[in-house]
Amino acid sequence: MFENNLSYEGYDVELLLKEPYHPYQLSFLQRIINIIFRVFKIYDYPVKAEQYNFKKYCEKSLNHLASKSYDYCLVIRGDLLPEQVIRHGRSISRRMVDFQLDGLSVSSKILDYKKYFDDIFVFDPDDVKKYPDAALHFLPNCYFGAPDFSIPSEIDLLYIGQYLDERNVQLKNLHRYLEEHQLSYSSYTSLYRGRDFEPLHPKVLQHKTSTSYEGNLDFVKKSKIILDFKRKEHNGLSLRFFEAMQYGKKIITDNVSVKNYEFYHPNNIFVTDFVHLDGILEFIQKPYHPLPETLIEQYGFKNWIKVILGKSTNNKK
Repeated sequence: MFENNLSYEGYDVELLLKEPYHPYQLSFLQRIINIIFRVFKIYDYPVKAEQYNFKKYCEKSLNHLASKSYDYCLVIRGDLLPEQVIRHGRSISRRMVDFQLDGLSVSSKILDYKKYFDDIFVFDPDDVKKYPDAALHFLPNCYFGAPDFSIPSEIDLLYIGQYLDERNVQLKNLHRYLEEHQLSYSSYTSLYRGRDFEPLHPKVLQHKTSTSYEGNLDFVKKSKIILDFKRKEHNGLSLRFFEAMQYGKKIITDNVSVKNYEFYHPNNIFVTDFVHLDGILEFIQKPYHPLPETLIEQYGFKNWIKVILGKSTNNKK
């Protein structure tokens, strides 16, 4: 999505990690070594082998990169990359920026790379306060492209996301509450896990293959209300908020910090702990409150990329 939208905005894009990468696919020799290590009760070899394999994959990608200089180098989650990749990006670019779409509580390694970047942007405003010496910049997520309103909204309640025990419980609580209050509704609430798990409610589905971003957007387009669960590690807003804004969808979330954003409206966003659900029936019945087009456009990729590349300062979101 980043690559496609950059091209749409007129940038010539060179993608570094463009070849498919399959994590934890050990070579024959590595599998033999792992078996030997397990005999001696040493179980961390697959992690070390994965780190080695990813480093070699990055080195191969660098060798295939065109030998020229670039106006910009945009890095997403730079803490996940080997330092040699970051250092090389700096050497061939005029301006180099990083965007952290995860909280620094789990990605603080990016601060070790600060010397390579002109700017580091974080999607959680609390990280700016936690690391004042790092001179971080707050910039939330965005939505991509122009909306498509041709698909009818036939799903009342939508959630597609990673399996976590607490999410299984939260979905169960919500479904039971709505059923106890005899609300008739359609839903698609599905959790991703590579193996079977015990759903706590029959309306909690499970999928064993990940959903593409485009596939997820298709579900968003035909939904009325999107569920959002906050990760404990940060207070930043997920992409769901901006997809909902783009398509005029309502959201039920446990991320209290959304009330600090100018696009928050109680008709559109219901904040709950998914335990005490009083008021949610009234929220579901309320009509969506339309937002000004100028406000919606502020959170689109077109504005987002201008801010992150230093072409605009309109990042007061």
